[in-house]
Amino acid sequence: MTKIHHCTCRINLSGQNCHIVNYDQFNTVTWPEVQVLMALHGDENVMDVVPVMIDETSPSAEKERLANRYGNRIVEQCFPGRAFRMQLMMTDDDQLPRVEDVQAQVTDAEVAALAAQPATFSTGRNRKPHEAGKEA
Repeated sequence: MTKIHHCTCRINLSGQNCHIVNYDQFNTVTWPEVQVLMALHGDENVMDVVPVMIDETSPSAEKERLANRYGNRIVEQCFPGRAFRMQLMMTDDDQLPRVEDVQAQVTDAEVAALAAQPATFSTGRNRKPHEAGKEA
């Protein structure tokens, strides 16, 4: 088992800042997964990549997980062959918290309390006065 970084990042799906997916500290992606996302969406559309946690896995298990999630074609493009080279750490920093420690900080009661709160919605854009009169 080798160490692997879990990262936060933002992904611009359309390339026009219309659809941005945020991966935060509670929903992370691994460093090899970031490389697959860069191959799928383009290097310039995967932004603000920061390692936040560390875990342990084997390269073959990570490749299998990625192939199940994103498909074998793109994973083989990034990590070809049986003797593939996969960089599991973004940096040499191994003083990050472990995944199990971070997950243990959030209790089931806290998750239930957040889920019980009412949803809040924004009202949308404000109409200009001349647009409001056209409906009447």
